[in-house]
Amino acid sequence: MKSNCKEAIITVIIPVYRVEKYIKECLDSVLAQRLDKWSKKYFIEIICIDDGSPDRSEAIIMDYIKGNDNIILLKQLNQGQSVARNNALQISHGKYIVFLDSDDLLPPDSFISLLATAERTGSEVIVSHAKAFNSRRSWYIEPHAEVACSSFQKVKFTHRAILINSSPPWGEMYSRELLVSNNIIFPEGIKLAEDWIFVIHAMYRANHISSTTEITYLYRGRDDEDNPSCTQLVNKKVFTDLLKVHELSKTFTLPPQQVAHANMFILRSILYRLSKFSIDNSLSECKPIYKMVREFLLNVIGIDKINLFTPVRRLPLLLLYYGFYSETHRIMNSIYTKTCIKKGISVSCENIISDYKVLVNKRNELKSFKRKIKEKKSKAIYLYWRAKYNLARLCSKVVFKDKRIALIGERLGNTANDSSYFLFDYIKKDGVSLKENYYYVIKKNAKTATNLSGFSNVIWYGSFKHFMVFNAAHKYIFSDSMRDVFFRWKDVAEQHNYKKKYFLQHGVFATSRAAGYYDRNSMFRRNELPDKFIVSSDFEKSLVCKNFDFEPERVVVTGLSRFDKLPKNNKVKNKKILVLLTWRDELSSVKPDKFVKSTYYKKLMELLNDNCLKSTLSKYGYTIEACLHHKMSLFLNETINEAPFKVHDMNKVNVQELLINSDIMITDFSSAVFDMVYQNKPVIFYWFDEISFFAKRGGPLISPLTGMPGPICRNVNDIENVLISLLKSNVAVQKQYASQYKRFFKYRDNRNCKRIINVIEE
Repeated sequence: MKSNCKEAIITVIIPVYRVEKYIKECLDSVLAQRLDKWSKKYFIEIICIDDGSPDRSEAIIMDYIKGNDNIILLKQLNQGQSVARNNALQISHGKYIVFLDSDDLLPPDSFISLLATAERTGSEVIVSHAKAFNSRRSWYIEPHAEVACSSFQKVKFTHRAILINSSPPWGEMYSRELLVSNNIIFPEGIKLAEDWIFVIHAMYRANHISSTTEITYLYRGRDDEDNPSCTQLVNKKVFTDLLKVHELSKTFTLPPQQVAHANMFILRSILYRLSKFSIDNSLSECKPIYKMVREFLLNVIGIDKINLFTPVRRLPLLLLYYGFYSETHRIMNSIYTKTCIKKGISVSCENIISDYKVLVNKRNELKSFKRKIKEKKSKAIYLYWRAKYNLARLCSKVVFKDKRIALIGERLGNTANDSSYFLFDYIKKDGVSLKENYYYVIKKNAKTATNLSGFSNVIWYGSFKHFMVFNAAHKYIFSDSMRDVFFRWKDVAEQHNYKKKYFLQHGVFATSRAAGYYDRNSMFRRNELPDKFIVSSDFEKSLVCKNFDFEPERVVVTGLSRFDKLPKNNKVKNKKILVLLTWRDELSSVKPDKFVKSTYYKKLMELLNDNCLKSTLSKYGYTIEACLHHKMSLFLNETINEAPFKVHDMNKVNVQELLINSDIMITDFSSAVFDMVYQNKPVIFYWFDEISFFAKRGGPLISPLTGMPGPICRNVNDIENVLISLLKSNVAVQKQYASQYKRFFKYRDNRNCKRIINVIEE
């Protein structure tokens, strides 16, 4: 409740229009916010603006006002979000302003993180992490992830080009004084990208900007008929609005790189809507828009930037650039004629010709005879699999009658060298008393299958016995996904989802969010929600509960199974440095010739072949060994088979032995870093592409500024300097990181497997 002696520290501005299904949940999420140390002096002001909503939204808000005197309701005729937000700004009292859409939510303690960052830095704009969700999944929002995970502290807007990508006003907190004194408002009369201009204006005028890795905003991805973004009519005004917004962006003196970002933002927005407009309208109706867009391409974008697009987007842009409107209209409507090639020849544009051929081939491929044969073959394979599965299900009831079975697997049956393997190794070698019959499933040709030699209850992935054991099992143990124990889990999940599931995970969750893959909602939607989520420490449990939305009782602190084989404090020096980099998913489908041109490959080779680094290591008698991600095995022969350093394929080697025998580790984002931390060995982080990596994966759960258990280097020279310091100190962990090491492990007694088994069998 608001008190007369308190002041508003944050004003939450919520435009309201046709959200009777969501407004309760939205308001509840704001009212649940805590202020902690700020609560004695301050309260949260909530301003709802009814933008002429025709449903029951107003009545619902009035009910809330009866019990909460910090909620204010403004009413206006339907004039749009810009007017609504501007009207609320005029009467706001908070020291800070937060914008919240009425169908979105605030996660718990959002304001504590924002206020703490503002208090520590004095920045007038704070950018946070944001997450989107719908009924099926959740995901990180790239513009916010890119900025939030960079952990900017007191940076000027024009000094960081990526700040211009922070387009929505939500997920951020603004100083009200900044907005008022500079007359920063939302442009009225523009209904598209107007909030982008507001954000640019605020950041441009701010003293400086800081960001926090905490998630403070939950964006609801709606697909219902009341969602304006789904039903928005693409008409001429859409394009004139975007070009007006572009003109407004030119009122700021931005550096060239930000101007380029702004231009491309507008172009992508135009192109996205142009395809829909072209399909819905005739050529004569589209021509004025085509001419308008062509002027933008000629005067602002230029041919070089157009050529950066993929064929499906580049071809219509090139046709527009050269003024071929009828061809543009045909291509936009997926009509391909050879006149397109003639147009390309007439202006000597090779890309028009090549793009046309690429798109025609793709279209024809969909109708090809080979495609039909492939589809029939896939159907036959599915029918065979289904028959095999049904027969195995019947047989399992006879063969494994009354047996208690737990099935264990990892990495889709490809390996036996990670968390699941070490648990199975404990079960088979230590003679523990067990209630369950534990089976391990692995592919017959897996390189590490030899690790299971001599063990009973090892079954081949995809075999008939595997199908029987899977059906008979009443407990599943996995470290990545449920496909670890059965490849077609998605097809059979409903039949087996009642069974107990235990998630061991690869390593400590701290350096990566895994792009939302392991959050509670995503695992639930995949029918993979574990009954128990195994973690290594109370600190990690708090990270998982807070960031992945797991209930505390579902997360169990036992320690990770693979740590049991690690020495707690290995003082023997083997004079080896292990390089272990995380894979980049976008490289999985590229051909070897393109792979060797990637930043990932170049930076890895730069590290392994640097002459100064080699000289330093030689001086101290050290060598480098590289353990490459299992997906990189596809490129081994073509790229680094003849390398002068020792290279290991993760699929063929015992990674833990490498971790035990190495004195220092160089990695980017691998969770294996904590195997080194457990042994009290130093680690060096090599972050050569963290902005793009974090934007896709969501960034670390711990602060990149203060939480990493080792120094962060962005080039080989920095790595060399850190290594020299470590080698001079006999490879001792630096003092500033030693305190970080302790919080990642509750137990260091090498009895993690025993605790995990107790959890499984309780």
